[in-house]
Amino acid sequence: MSRPWSSANPLPGGRKDWEQLSRTTAYEAYGRAVVDVTYRLPSGKVDTFSVREDAPSVAVLALTEAGEALVTHQFRPGPGQFVYELPGGYLNAGETPLVAAGRELLEETGYGGDLEMVGHCFGDSYSSSVKFCVVGRHCRRRRPPQPDDTEYIEVMHVSPGELRRLLRTGDVTDVDLAYLGLDALGLL
Repeated sequence: MSRPWSSANPLPGGRKDWEQLSRTTAYEAYGRAVVDVTYRLPSGKVDTFSVREDAPSVAVLALTEAGEALVTHQFRPGPGQFVYELPGGYLNAGETPLVAAGRELLEETGYGGDLEMVGHCFGDSYSSSVKFCVVGRHCRRRRPPQPDDTEYIEVMHVSPGELRRLLRTGDVTDVDLAYLGLDALGLL
């Protein structure tokens, strides 16, 4: 059965057919920005899209030597409630995702271990943000946590089964990265 499209006959509206005409920063604060980007669409119509620009971030699915996942529980202003998260945060300038993962894991939980980069995804279709997933094996406590002065973090140890249950509650911010990590570890 032949497909109506191929590399020789690409889908209408393919990437090469979108022409960026302008970019204007509408809002910028705390290292984040909203940028209005104007494109000429494949149809010839000109339209403007608001795009959220954010620094790259990383989250760590860290397993202790006992096989428990480290999860943080803290208040987050966006949803306005306490949520569960994988340890992680933004990459500093010039920092690799793996280095940022080790730094964030140690700062937020006090744990360190054998880290491996396993994947990445985009924040959403109206964001330039890239989110990296790192897994940690054989993690153990190295020191007391040292979170940022705006973070009040409860560190929890949960079984992989309990993590999967938490992911289904809707109260976890890193669902996509947690599933990437669980898959990489063979724990789905």
